[in-house]
Amino acid sequence: MKRISWTLGILLTLALLIAAGCSGEDPIKAKRIAIENGTYKPKPKPEPEPNPNPDPDPNPNPNPDPNPDPNPDPNPDPNPDDKIELKEVTFTFDEWVKPKGTYQLPVEKSLSKLLAGDPYWMSASNVGAAKALKPTSPVRPLTSGRTGQALELETIRGMTIVRKGIIAGALYCGSLDEGIMATQPIESTKFGQPVFAIPISIKGYYQWLPGKDLVDGKKSNQVIKGEQDEATIACVFYDISQDNSYLNGKTLYTDSRILAKVQIHPQPTKEGVWTPFESKLEIVNEAAYKQIDLQKGKYRMALIFSSSARGDEFIGAIGSRLRIDDFTVTLGIPTKK
Repeated sequence: MKRISWTLGILLTLALLIAAGCSGEDPIKAKRIAIENGTYKPKPKPEPEPNPNPDPDPNPNPNPDPNPDPNPDPNPDPNPDDKIELKEVTFTFDEWVKPKGTYQLPVEKSLSKLLAGDPYWMSASNVGAAKALKPTSPVRPLTSGRTGQALELETIRGMTIVRKGIIAGALYCGSLDEGIMATQPIESTKFGQPVFAIPISIKGYYQWLPGKDLVDGKKSNQVIKGEQDEATIACVFYDISQDNSYLNGKTLYTDSRILAKVQIHPQPTKEGVWTPFESKLEIVNEAAYKQIDLQKGKYRMALIFSSSARGDEFIGAIGSRLRIDDFTVTLGIPTKK
C-alpha cells in the first residue's frame, strides 16, 4: 500500500512540474529555438492610432499671399523682364522756335531714334489765335520752369461772334490741316508721330491752376454752374499698319486702331508748386496688342497737353493754366517673342 502511495506521489509531482513548465515557458529561449529551426516569424507592428487633431499644413508659408491668383499660370515665365528693354525719352521744353514769326513752339533738336517727326510738336491753338490776331499765344514757354524753361498752356478768350468763345491752350505731337481749320476745326488736328517702340508709361511734373468760371464758348461764354475746368495730359498708342490716317479731335480716344492709352486729369496745385505725376498706359485691345510687330508693323504715338480738357467743344475756363516740365515717356523694345 505504501508503495502505491509513493508511486502516485511521484507521478503527481511530475505532473505539477510539467504544468509549471508549460505555463512559464521562456520566450527568449523559445525564440532562439524557433530561429535555429527556421520557423520563427516576427509579429507585425501594430498600426499607429490616428491623430484626432491633425495639422492642416505641416510646413505653413510664413508670408502667405493676401491676394492669391485664382487662376495661376501653369507655366509661369521664370524671367519676364528679359522680354522687353526699357528706354526713357525726356522732353524738357527748353528750346523754342517761331515757325511763322508770330507764335512759338517747342523744338526737339536731338530727338531719340525711337521717335520721328520734324517738326515734332504742333498747336492748333496757337495757329488759331494768330489767325484771330490775339496778342497772347495760348501755348508758350515758361521761363521759370522746374529745370530751365517749361511748357505753359492757357485757355484764353476767343471769338464769341463765331461761336468760338474760348481757345484752350493745347500742344500735341503731330500736324495740322490748316486748309479745313475754319470749317472743320476738330477734324483739322492730326494727332501722332511715328514711334519705333511700345509706349509703356508717362511721368513728369505739372502745375494746374484752373480758371474761375467754366463757360460754353458756343453759347456766348455762358457760365456752366457747379462744374470746374479740367486739364488733360495724355498718351495714345495706335496701329497704322493697315490704315495710316491720323487720329483727330473726334477719334482721338475712340478709334478702333488704338492699342493702349492713358489720360490724366491732374488735381489743382498752388502757384509755383511743381507736382510729380506718373501713370501707365492701359491696354485697350489686348488681342491686337499681343500681335505688335515693330519690324513689320507701323505705329504712331500721340502726346497731348491741354489747359481745358473739353477745349475741342469750346468749353473751358478763361485763365486756366497748365504747366509741364521734364516730361518722360518710357518706351519698351521687345527682345524676344
